[in-house]
Amino acid sequence: MMRGLFVLLFAIFSFVVLGATAYANDRPGRVITVGAPATEIVFALGAGDSVIATDTTSTRPESVEALPKVGYMRQLASEGIISLKPDLIIAVEKSGPDNVLEELRSLGIPIVRLPSLDAMKNLPDAIAIAGAALGRDDAADALTQKVRGDIEGLRHLAEQERPSIMFLMAVGHGKPLSAGSHTTAAEIIDLIGGNNPMATFDGFKPVSSEIIAADQSDYVLVPQSTVDHYGGLDGLKTDPVLGLNKAVSNGKVLTVSASTILGFGPQSASEIREVAQSLHQQEQGQ
Repeated sequence: MMRGLFVLLFAIFSFVVLGATAYANDRPGRVITVGAPATEIVFALGAGDSVIATDTTSTRPESVEALPKVGYMRQLASEGIISLKPDLIIAVEKSGPDNVLEELRSLGIPIVRLPSLDAMKNLPDAIAIAGAALGRDDAADALTQKVRGDIEGLRHLAEQERPSIMFLMAVGHGKPLSAGSHTTAAEIIDLIGGNNPMATFDGFKPVSSEIIAADQSDYVLVPQSTVDHYGGLDGLKTDPVLGLNKAVSNGKVLTVSASTILGFGPQSASEIREVAQSLHQQEQGQ
């Protein structure tokens, strides 16, 4: 009887172990991510241990900084990617160039391109697509549910006020950039309940010091990296160009991460929610 029980337990143990091994083998083990949102999604799904390299725009989570880089997301080179022997590439829609991606596909390397993450509405689908490719559908369902909750919270806050908010970003020694329609910054402004005074043009464009000085927006939205570049808000106020802006000089500055400006990822929804709450509190005089 003991022998029979032992055989039964051994069979059950073997089934569980072999099943778990087969399940694990279905998941890619050498993943390259291209684009900050793609990297954030893969790590948020619990697949960070399988990531062997990222592109240069990927900065979150902090652990990616130690990983090899395959170049800028729009200027990938096939040689470096091939040498890493990936079994999956998960890339944002803007990744390229196309001839490099086609070469990688011709070598049998699977490439999953996510829908455009310049629009928050595409984030749940992007999470689901990445989850399926990584064999992590359950994690994708849970993450999608959380993201949808954050987005719904934004809609509630956005109904309460419509102040004007201009986006500004310092770019090296060149003119600062502002954001027109069809940009992540424009959608952030809309999601947090603001009006974009630069909505008459499309995309990110340089703006002159005259336009910055003449702008009468209630607030400015800037990447946190821009504030850090000047050593804080006081440094931003003393900049000879950005300091000309009324909202900057009044300290009416809202910040968002550069990663979110590059595209919406899992952290973006909760991050934008915090910006919306900050705006609401300032509007209420708290």
